[in-house]
Amino acid sequence: MKAEELHKNSEIAREQDRHIDALKLIEEALVKYQKEKNYEGFAKALQSRVLIYKHLFLLSADEVFAILAQKDAEASLEVTQEHNLTNILCSCYFRIGEIASILDDYPKAIDSYQKSLDLYEGTKAEEGDYRYHLGTVLYMGGEKEKGKKTMLQGLKEIQNNRNQVDSFVANVWESGCYMRLAEVLWKDEPGEAKRYLKLAEKIIKSDKRLIIRKRQWQKLASSFK
Repeated sequence: MKAEELHKNSEIAREQDRHIDALKLIEEALVKYQKEKNYEGFAKALQSRVLIYKHLFLLSADEVFAILAQKDAEASLEVTQEHNLTNILCSCYFRIGEIASILDDYPKAIDSYQKSLDLYEGTKAEEGDYRYHLGTVLYMGGEKEKGKKTMLQGLKEIQNNRNQVDSFVANVWESGCYMRLAEVLWKDEPGEAKRYLKLAEKIIKSDKRLIIRKRQWQKLASSFK
């Protein structure tokens, strides 16, 4: 099996919540990418492993997985810079920001997400995903007004440009934004937070492929009771 196919199958396994299978597949992909000297594929595979470790951390609360995710995010950036892979530099900073966020390092998360947005050149829909992540850490870092405004701007970009990406991806991003809005607004604006939680539920119920989102939504909804 080629590296690209192993990589794709790993991401499918991850989205199905089969994280151990996903890890095995991405390890094989990394070895094959390295043998082929496909360093862009290698850096992207490291970023995929970041997400696997991130989900394992969120499931287990074991910081070992967060440390592994952080190291892979940093390694992906180093490989990208070493081989001048400027087209994926933005996603490197995005993953670094993502892990800084779950470790509550908001200054680093804000800086990394801002760098990823400054470098971004893809679809407006994905740019919205990047933007709402930045808004989330701005809010959690104390810049509440700016953070909420940035999150809502990102949400609008996703909604207005859904046709640019696969419906599954658009649903992941839109439901994720609603859930983060619900999470950050819960103490300050509980009524609005409940509304966003309902909107996320509606999307998740409409798409059976959102296995991880469904589990995450259930956990979030339970924490609000």
